[in-house]
Amino acid sequence: MKNKRYKPKLDKLYFWITVPTAVLMLALTALPLVLEPGGSWVATVLLLLCDLLVFWFLLSPLFGYVELKGGGVFIKYGFILKKEIPYEKIRGLTFGRGIISESMMSLKNAMDHVNIKYNAFDITVVSVVDNEGLVEEINKRRALFDVR
Repeated sequence: MKNKRYKPKLDKLYFWITVPTAVLMLALTALPLVLEPGGSWVATVLLLLCDLLVFWFLLSPLFGYVELKGGGVFIKYGFILKKEIPYEKIRGLTFGRGIISESMMSLKNAMDHVNIKYNAFDITVVSVVDNEGLVEEINKRRALFDVR
């Protein structure tokens, strides 16, 4: 079967949290420079680097995706983290709705999401633009592997 890629779904809530957080962090970092111009530049540069790291972490889900490959579901969570789940290991797929996810590592930027249960107790959560299409396509591919 041909590989199929799903883009992440982004809610307005994600932007309402991410953008003000980044602006507030940068403002709090620049505040000592404005209040005390002769202050420590080293500390400010270190804080700016920390801000950029956190901002990078907040933006990384924008670059994630879910790709259905021949042998399993490939999930890229951002810039670095990725996971591949073989179709044989998937125990079930359920739809969910909520702010908090059951998984610490998830590609969840929207309220509507899909819970992918695999192995004995593992769950990962993904939010893609077409959640119904994702579940339907995974179930089709699982049927090819005769997974029940």
